Amino acid sequence: MIETARGTVHEWQRDHMGHINVRAYMEFLEEACWQFYAMLGMTPSLLRSGALNLAAVQQNISYRKELYPGDTVAVRTGVLEMREKVLRFRHELFNTETGDVCSICDFTVVCLDPETRKSRPFPPEVAARAGELAWPVAP
Repeated sequence: MIETARGTVHEWQRDHMGHINVRAYMEFLEEACWQFYAMLGMTPSLLRSGALNLAAVQQNISYRKELYPGDTVAVRTGVLEMREKVLRFRHELFNTETGDVCSICDFTVVCLDPETRKSRPFPPEVAARAGELAWPVAP
């Protein structure tokens, strides 16, 4: 797995129970997505060009440990599965002080043809890079 994001939990992310809310977990994971896509070759300029689009079709998240304002966090990401038109990957959000994994989220994204809005194969260079980052763990 590779590091795809790093951040700090802020006071404004605290909920009425004292720890950060669900939205805050997803914000960290969302930032990691865009870094990860760029690492695979799906850079912001490529996506903005309209050459290809992505559709997130499923996200399965589990919350393991609470995070509090002031905690420092990072996200590690690994590829679970790369098929012709589908990419499945896992983010692990962890507390950098304790090393505790606080959240795990499995994402499924599909490559879309921007004109037809139907699934299409990922570019070969993206598939190759994803293959290099395959995580040898059963999903």
